[in-house]
Amino acid sequence: MEKHSPEIITSVEHANDCISLIGGYETEVDVDAAALRIVQFFDFQYFVFGAFFRSGEREHYRYVFGCVPEWCYLYIQNKWYAIDPFIGYVLKNSSPILASDIPLTSPGQERMVASAGEHGFRSSIVVPVHSASSTWIGLLHLGTGEGPDRAQRSFDAHRNLMRAFGLELLEWFDSRLHDNNVSDLDLDKLDLKLLCKAQEHATAAEAARELGITLALAEARYRRLYRKLDVPAKRHAVEKAVELGLIRSLL
Repeated sequence: MEKHSPEIITSVEHANDCISLIGGYETEVDVDAAALRIVQFFDFQYFVFGAFFRSGEREHYRYVFGCVPEWCYLYIQNKWYAIDPFIGYVLKNSSPILASDIPLTSPGQERMVASAGEHGFRSSIVVPVHSASSTWIGLLHLGTGEGPDRAQRSFDAHRNLMRAFGLELLEWFDSRLHDNNVSDLDLDKLDLKLLCKAQEHATAAEAARELGITLALAEARYRRLYRKLDVPAKRHAVEKAVELGLIRSLL
């Protein structure tokens, strides 16, 4: 796809069109630039998009940053992802919310939010992103250095569009994670089909029969998959494949 146009987004229809193009971008740089234009249409300045497992395992959190580098550094350096109240909200809720309406339950959370306010998120909105087709849950955080009235106006005007924006970012993340790991591990369609059969608890013989291949080939491919994924057995291969976005979780 050609790179995004630098033109300013001036209407909801134009914003919808720009959001729908996100899935076609090849690199995070292009997504970041396109996303910032959409964020500016919402009357915000910055954003952070994160994705993490449905279980809430925060050590697997992945980010796309559209904010000042200092905030990224402080957030990771202080390991604020371990206590982030916005992640806690997103795990249990699906509705966008003003960040100021999310309760803070510890001094650490208060320090995190205060620091965010000093780095472009004085007034902000948290958008949970849930998709039945994804192993991951997304968190879209939109921020501005302006006062709370700015966030409220944008929330009232663009709440549904923000949800669509977040969903496109999650689908882009899912797709790129899958494609990159398939390429890095040098997997083909048969490998992915065999992993899906393993996820369904099919034996090698059942998988071979259903896929129209010999048992010897199925067993050889499973052994190769264990080596590529660096796991000892089929169950672990399925868990690793889900973690890497190679196959969908059945949960």
